[in-house]
Amino acid sequence: MLSWDQKVEKLAIGSLDKERLTVVAQYNPKELQIDKQVPWMQHNSRPAVERPGDSKQDDAESNSAPTRSMSVELLFDGFEDNRSIHPEIDKLEALSSIQEIGSKKEPLRRPHFCIVTWGTAGTRPFRCVIESLSTKLMMFAPNGAPLRATCTVKLKEVHVLKLLKESGVVNVVNRVLRPLLSSGSRSP
Repeated sequence: MLSWDQKVEKLAIGSLDKERLTVVAQYNPKELQIDKQVPWMQHNSRPAVERPGDSKQDDAESNSAPTRSMSVELLFDGFEDNRSIHPEIDKLEALSSIQEIGSKKEPLRRPHFCIVTWGTAGTRPFRCVIESLSTKLMMFAPNGAPLRATCTVKLKEVHVLKLLKESGVVNVVNRVLRPLLSSGSRSP
């Protein structure tokens, strides 16, 4: 049972590559949309009823693992405090950008692997990359600083643990991901 004196957990999007790079929702989203794509391959162009000996179940085959995507809209509002919301937007921009363009280290020539979390009893951790980021600035201070914005973030699930181990970023796996998994969170 929820009581008003319980701490409200906030949705967070954090980097698995750079531990301190995390965006915490100022206001929790009113909804999360999670879509799951199950890829099917059509076997034969002839209708099943015309193929002798084939069953209708043989028409399609799943040829790869299903993938999920998530879409979330975040509201950042600094209007009441006359506070710029640029720092939050800058963090989202950093999470969705290549870490170090031209780096000799392969793991730095890509955007961040991320994790989305929201409380301990809510949605399970979603390991992902940011597929797209759309920012709508709505209110401004007299000096032009943005005071209110909505950011729509589209994320694509990835099997981060395997990718991080392959790229040699084991310390992040041990410090960030393992405690999340061992704290009772369910894995996808």
